[in-house]
Amino acid sequence: MRYGFLTAGLLAAGFLVATSVQAAEGPHIGVVNLQEVIGKSQAGQQANKELQALVSKLQSTVNDRKQKLLVIKQQMDTTDSKTGNYKQLLKSYQDGQNNLQQLVLMSRQDIESRRQELLQPIDQELGKVLNQYAKSHHYDILLSKDAAGAVYSSDTYDVTDGVVEAMNRDWAQMQKAKSTQKPSGGKK
Repeated sequence: MRYGFLTAGLLAAGFLVATSVQAAEGPHIGVVNLQEVIGKSQAGQQANKELQALVSKLQSTVNDRKQKLLVIKQQMDTTDSKTGNYKQLLKSYQDGQNNLQQLVLMSRQDIESRRQELLQPIDQELGKVLNQYAKSHHYDILLSKDAAGAVYSSDTYDVTDGVVEAMNRDWAQMQKAKSTQKPSGGKK
């Protein structure tokens, strides 16, 4: 019985020493800039290119409409304001302005919708990568540098570049797996 108490006491002392040493080391903390990870990763760059293509296409459509309105405006400037032709031009111009405003609003909504569609799988994958990265590098805590998760951080703790590399490796594997799953000759 006496040995049981002695063993229990030594065991408790061992746990106390082990937790004191661990507490002295402190938690292993990393800081990551998520926007930078997304922006520098292959997945983020691919999404950005796709989004920029959509923006360019929509901007071209808006510019065409603006050019047509400019032509109508120039015709109005050279037409007598008391004629029926002027009233018809004025109505066309006003309708064109309203249509242009609607086009711009719808274009912004399309861009935001597409941005969310493109970022959703990246965000999901980034969550997995962050968990894997933290575990494989033995981090106790990863803070987001850009989401008010860290008010200040030393560059010593910044693991953004490592997360970008991990994200690119994981994304490449995911894309490779997707391409092997597609039937040959099939449509997207």
